[in-house]
Amino acid sequence: MTISATTHHTALLAKYGVPMVLAVTFAVLLLGFVICRLTNRKQRIDEEHYRNLAEATFEAIILSADGQIYDCNDRATELTGYAREELVGRSLYTLFSAEFHQQVRDNIARDYDQPYEIEGVKRDGCRCLLEVRGRTFRSGDKLFRASALRDITDLREREEQFRMLSAAVEHSPASIVITDARGSIEYVNPAFCRLTGYSAEEALGQNPRILKAGDQPRELYKELWDTLLRGDEWRGEFHNKRKDGSLFWEAASISAIRNAKGAIKHFVAIKDDITERKEMRDQLQQMAQFDMLTGLPNRRMVLDRLAQMVSLAKRGNQRFALLFVDLDGFKRINDTYGHEAGDRVLKTVAARLSACIRSSDIAGRMGGDEFTVILSTLTNYEDAGQVAEKILQTLRRPITLPSGVQDQIGSSIGISVFPEDALDGDGLLATADDAMYEVKHAGKNGYRFYHACVAKNAPQGGASCASD
Repeated sequence: MTISATTHHTALLAKYGVPMVLAVTFAVLLLGFVICRLTNRKQRIDEEHYRNLAEATFEAIILSADGQIYDCNDRATELTGYAREELVGRSLYTLFSAEFHQQVRDNIARDYDQPYEIEGVKRDGCRCLLEVRGRTFRSGDKLFRASALRDITDLREREEQFRMLSAAVEHSPASIVITDARGSIEYVNPAFCRLTGYSAEEALGQNPRILKAGDQPRELYKELWDTLLRGDEWRGEFHNKRKDGSLFWEAASISAIRNAKGAIKHFVAIKDDITERKEMRDQLQQMAQFDMLTGLPNRRMVLDRLAQMVSLAKRGNQRFALLFVDLDGFKRINDTYGHEAGDRVLKTVAARLSACIRSSDIAGRMGGDEFTVILSTLTNYEDAGQVAEKILQTLRRPITLPSGVQDQIGSSIGISVFPEDALDGDGLLATADDAMYEVKHAGKNGYRFYHACVAKNAPQGGASCASD
């Protein structure tokens, strides 16, 4: 081989001369050098490229071999708390709790490349939950493990909080509805289904108006939307209808949920069934304003209505009358037949009084066996007298008592007229009461106008207080 090469070289020298041969030789060497430099440069470019990729990722990247850390990115130093020079050469397993070391070894040995969760240990000893993914590869005669680590402690805590909130929503006794910005239902909880009779599948995609009973003013819904669109929470009550048509009341709190740009994405409504509470409130209001035995307005409500009538009559320059009705013989009924019979009489009197007056008039029970009637408009005195006479005749009719026995009572009625006899409610009651006592003193079972009684008692004499 040496003799052949030498012979070939000598032949080249003889054929081309020394300068040409040297030039060719130099060109070959230069080409080899350039190829070598380009190869090294490409390797450096590749290394830089992958380094940049590793640094740009949000995950901690650790390169290890034989259980020792070979290299890492900056995110790994942030996650673990170690500086790069502290990590390189350190055992990979110092980054994990001892009980997970074997799991990590097993996963490296079998080149497990799926994410798994283990407990990590930071430089300061703090524990965290790590999500780990890895891939094993060979470089030369060495096996390397590239591991991507992500601290998911906060994520899992938020997920746990979300699960707790979801459980709270699912088990909440309050009805919860979530709609999109257009009002289409996207979520309802079980309490909604129990209350309304609609299943979740039936409700999804519907508008909450499927629950409307249809008896609430449009102004309520205008106020609702005006409140929500200006970013405030709306609170109010809805009268709604179940799937089976039955009605119920809800107290609702509705809020708009906005995205980062401020655009409304969802509406959340939290609603409580207040049907029983509202019925109880109505009952209490009924008890506060109406007599529980007869159902007529009680003394408090009569005084309130009387004050309203005075205000209206003053503004309209009108006249109205107040009749004070006291039963004659009621004590005898109670003493002879008992309180049950007395209650029957009072209920019957209430019904008969109501039948004697117009729908615009008001009959009320002041207490005991005393009743009042407000005649809302009065053209002349004769009109009040006619009503009083009608009441007298009606109350004289026999009443069947619980025992089956029939008995009867009478009544004494005093009449006061606004504005001639008094200018306020208390004055009207007092003057009507005075007129009623004049009837009692005169023998009962009749009616009197207060002005006639005043004229009778005047020093100069005057008109009698006889029954009209």
